Amino acid sequence: MDISGFMPLITESAQVKNYAFEALACAKNNDVEGYKEKINKSRDFLIKAHEEQTNVLTLNARDEEVPVTVYLIHAMDHVSNAQMMYDLTKELAEIHLYKKGI
Repeated sequence: MDISGFMPLITESAQVKNYAFEALACAKNNDVEGYKEKINKSRDFLIKAHEEQTNVLTLNARDEEVPVTVYLIHAMDHVSNAQMMYDLTKELAEIHLYKKGI
């Protein structure tokens, strides 16, 4: 597997983080509908990132050669960070909206 096999992990994860930040901004501005729209888009990209990650892991499980390179480690790190960003965004935004009584 060459670097192009890892790029979807990075690009999907980047979208998770972008939409999570947009969702948080909406929540800070008490824009509940905007928050819901952005956090749902973030979740959709997170699902895609996890699907791509599963594809890579499945290759390895089938004993197909998946070289452990800096690119693979970097891509997997992006997915982990995207998951954390999504989870933290939801928690922070929902706490903020709850405290505002929205």
